[in-house]
Amino acid sequence: MQLIHWIIKRIRQAFMDKVYPANFLLAERYQVEKVLGEGSYGIVYLCMEVNTGQKFVVKQLRKSKKKENEELYKQEIVILRKLDHPSIPSLLETFAYENNKFFSMTFMDGVNLEDSLFNKKKKFNEKEALLFFKKLVKLVSFIHDHGIAHRDLRIPNVIIHHNQPYLIDFGLAELLKSDNKKEMVQDDFYDLGDFLLFILYSTYDGKSKKNQPWTEELNLHIRTTRILKKLLQIEKPYVSAKEIQIDVNQALEELSS
Repeated sequence: MQLIHWIIKRIRQAFMDKVYPANFLLAERYQVEKVLGEGSYGIVYLCMEVNTGQKFVVKQLRKSKKKENEELYKQEIVILRKLDHPSIPSLLETFAYENNKFFSMTFMDGVNLEDSLFNKKKKFNEKEALLFFKKLVKLVSFIHDHGIAHRDLRIPNVIIHHNQPYLIDFGLAELLKSDNKKEMVQDDFYDLGDFLLFILYSTYDGKSKKNQPWTEELNLHIRTTRILKKLLQIEKPYVSAKEIQIDVNQALEELSS
């Protein structure tokens, strides 16, 4: 019965969620180059604006999940409007086409960090990892200062270009409220801890046959270890991004001395 329900759901989704092919012209303005991904509530395209030749990202609301996810769609639009930063996509416009809802935003040039680490085998030593991480923390501080939690700070959602981080995919982001601010901010910090571990592991040779905790596998400066423990809530967690920035600066200073 569960299998039948799943098949029916998939057929309904395929019927209702029209995916536009390459070279299709959306709303007489955006020529589809390719599908970048299919998220929880939307289909994301890389498009070329036909009048300028500029690349943009266009997001389409899934009709099959309209009731559940239209609020997320609307919220992402509100959030992108609130954020004005060169390392974060800017909202261009919202529009409708063939009874589907869309919005367009700036395309962040560069390489997805997940692809950079796993396919291109990019390596970060400890100092390089902290320097890159410091830039990302500054971005997270910016969005928190604007009353927003990203809630999906994973390596697929960071673009690297000229060694600068660009933060994308605000589909799960939420506006901070007095009753959830502390929890949501610390959830972002926990994700930052996972993120930092990922890039630190880029230079790990993995020769040990026995799985060990990261504290044993990675040979890190004591300050870097403490940063990770606070981010991952092993020790008393951070309450603000500014605190993280202070500790990262101290770790970098000692690594450079």
